[in-house]
Amino acid sequence: MSNYLIMLVISGLVLIFSSIVLIHLFVRKNTMECFYVENEILCLNSLPTKSIPLSEIARVEFFLSPIRMGYKGQIKVHMKNAKIVKRYFQTSKIAFYPTTKTMVLDEIAKLTPFLDKHSIPYTIQHN
Repeated sequence: MSNYLIMLVISGLVLIFSSIVLIHLFVRKNTMECFYVENEILCLNSLPTKSIPLSEIARVEFFLSPIRMGYKGQIKVHMKNAKIVKRYFQTSKIAFYPTTKTMVLDEIAKLTPFLDKHSIPYTIQHN
């Protein structure tokens, strides 16, 4: 009886945690974007969204790497206080749909006008 109760409590906690994460994902803005700029702040969509003011960014590096069936991207934001924020991203909206090189480059191209506007240097490296 006690094992059954323990498993029931654990299942309930997992269900509550999963519900909270799901609600957080549905409520936040621009959930389909890998990263976006809003009010002079660069937002990196991860599970918590990382917000970095454009004035604190020293430079940005993008990496493009082939993986099994497609490509993955990485953004590395070097901040003026010597901290580095790294995030991997894939642009496919469906789980098993392969991400192409053009899809990753298109996602990077959405951010580069903001970096040019604020004179933030960036590089795109193909691995």
